Amino acid sequence: MSVPSRTRVGLALLAAGLGVGVAADVLAHTVPGRLDVALGLGVLVQAFGVLALAGIVPRPDRLAPLGLPLALLGVALIWRDSPTLFALNLLGVGVVAALASAWVRTAGWEAAGLTDYARGAGRLAGGAAGGAAVLVLSDIEWGALPAQSRTRAIRGTAIGLVAAVPVAAVFGGLLMQADPVFDRLMTRTFAVELDRLVSHLSVILLWGWAAGGLLRAFSGQDADGGRSAARGGWLGLGEVGTVLAVIDVLFLAFVAVQFRYLFGGAELVQNLTGMSYSEYARRGFFELVTVAALSLPLLLLADWSLDQGDRSRVRRFRLLAALMLLLLDVMLASALLRMRLYTAEYGLTELRFYTTAFMGWLVLVFGWFAATVLRGRRARFAPGALAGGFLVLLALNLVNPDGLMARTNLARAAAGHSFDAAYAARLSADALPTLLSLLPALPPADRCAVSAALRTRWSSELSSGKRWNISVSRASRSLAADAASPSGS
Repeated sequence: MSVPSRTRVGLALLAAGLGVGVAADVLAHTVPGRLDVALGLGVLVQAFGVLALAGIVPRPDRLAPLGLPLALLGVALIWRDSPTLFALNLLGVGVVAALASAWVRTAGWEAAGLTDYARGAGRLAGGAAGGAAVLVLSDIEWGALPAQSRTRAIRGTAIGLVAAVPVAAVFGGLLMQADPVFDRLMTRTFAVELDRLVSHLSVILLWGWAAGGLLRAFSGQDADGGRSAARGGWLGLGEVGTVLAVIDVLFLAFVAVQFRYLFGGAELVQNLTGMSYSEYARRGFFELVTVAALSLPLLLLADWSLDQGDRSRVRRFRLLAALMLLLLDVMLASALLRMRLYTAEYGLTELRFYTTAFMGWLVLVFGWFAATVLRGRRARFAPGALAGGFLVLLALNLVNPDGLMARTNLARAAAGHSFDAAYAARLSADALPTLLSLLPALPPADRCAVSAALRTRWSSELSSGKRWNISVSRASRSLAADAASPSGS
């Protein structure tokens, strides 16, 4: 009796998923945090590569260009210690995974639009959430397996074990209640071992479940051809143009206010509002960034829904969109000025820094929108916007945000401004070498507060070995050197 090809592929994907789950369990219990994530990512990639080399899944030759960004992101995961930057690097891995999805590969990176990327990411997320369920319930035809096959026997044993667990738990609980000696014997024998067994099985099943679904999604099983969604184009310039015109008038009024007040100097702001220049600037930064971020999908939706048949109407639409982009650039310049004043007055924090970085990406995206969508080259927008995001992410890893925050806030303290010692001590290990090297420049009270907070937090945390990355390793050496120096005693 021959086994169907779909079943063989399903069994291979299921076995590979369980293998990834076992590897994840080993890494989780033997390797420090952060390093286990990077190595686990490598295991997943290797599993897919082995399946492709074995001919079990189609070999995706178009994925070669994604190898370099994926490798750089893998290094970035174990480079910086900042939790925020780590999350952004994981997001970058997710974007690369969406580019590698069967949906986007079928559509082609050059022709794929934002809808295709969203669908590719959605299918991967659905595959991870649905896990190996589709493999077990649909892809693998268990009835087609030979009656005496090892796979069928393993399946039967596994089902039997799963069914036996609740029955044994009920009977065992009753017997333990019936006899205290039996209760004590079972507790001593199985308590610790059962906890460890549940811990291992939970990790294996969780990651094996997700890995099986992801491998299936990457393999292109049931891929229906990632064709880009049909263009909208059902609205005329009257509908779309009116919306943009109203928004342009609103933005223009706001920009006029900005030129008069924010760009006009502190005295004018003080006389009109009664607020200091920094207080006035503080009120609007995050709101301006939000407006700019919401404007991008509005422009994309307007272009997508506009009927492109009449070239004169398209030109008028593009003029309105270009005006909106110009006004947004002025608003972003206002936001940048507000952030500079805000930082000078109150210091630099994660939220302020990463919001500014996001604003920098928006500037790149707005320029790319003008160069592509407004010139009738919409298909090129999505790849360029993603490339801009990777450039910003690369810059963030190179800049070391937490180290920059420490330098900025310490420089303010040295100039006589207030210093938040508690916030400085909460920064990640990326900031520790900078803080230790610049502590002597602080006033004595701040220096003592920061030094005590740093030692209280990092002395045990760095020596615990619970997580590892390059920054943690550097921070450990810096702390040891500081403790050995006369000033650090």
